[in-house]
Amino acid sequence: MAAEIRARTRASVRRKNTVILSAITLLSVFALVMTVYNVVKGNWLFCVAWFIALILAATYVFIRMNTVFPTYIAADRENLYMKNWSNDFLPYDCNNKIKILSEFIPAKTKLVEIPLDEIHVILIGTKNFIKRNTDESSSFHKAVKKLEKTKDFYKKKTLSSMDIIYVETYANECYYMPVVDFETKDVMKIVQTMQRRNADLELKSSSRDYRRLLAK
Repeated sequence: MAAEIRARTRASVRRKNTVILSAITLLSVFALVMTVYNVVKGNWLFCVAWFIALILAATYVFIRMNTVFPTYIAADRENLYMKNWSNDFLPYDCNNKIKILSEFIPAKTKLVEIPLDEIHVILIGTKNFIKRNTDESSSFHKAVKKLEKTKDFYKKKTLSSMDIIYVETYANECYYMPVVDFETKDVMKIVQTMQRRNADLELKSSSRDYRRLLAK
């Protein structure tokens, strides 16, 4: 894909996370060295402690990388591309059957391709805003309902606070993904590309930043 425009996590956020992840990666390497050292020395208690530190640090690195770097929205003259996590909302494997492992496994990603001339509706805002402006039978409502029923407070809070972009086609197929910390201007450039392709495109947003750009 040779996309003309791409929106992703802000450069400042990527730089900050690169520094943090580099430091924690070094900590992981140190923990690995100390684990091996204590195995050789026969210090099993310290060995276990350093091994746990290694697992926690490595898990943080992989999950955080998956949170910040792989997802994006892009557009060329013909198509919209949305690269998102396979579970739609969270960067870790929240659907894992073994719940204790779910937050330690990065979620897989998926890439969808949508022809621009098939897009009819674009919504940008919170999940409640999108729920109010879409049909209850849509796959979005079903996916959100599943997470809303969870007993995990962190998942509920994360879902409630995130900005989401929702795309619906004339055939009533819908696609959606979080745009948390995305470069707002780049997202709007993609939206404007879709507007040029579809004069009757319906566009709404509950986000003040996006509404300000729409008003220009």
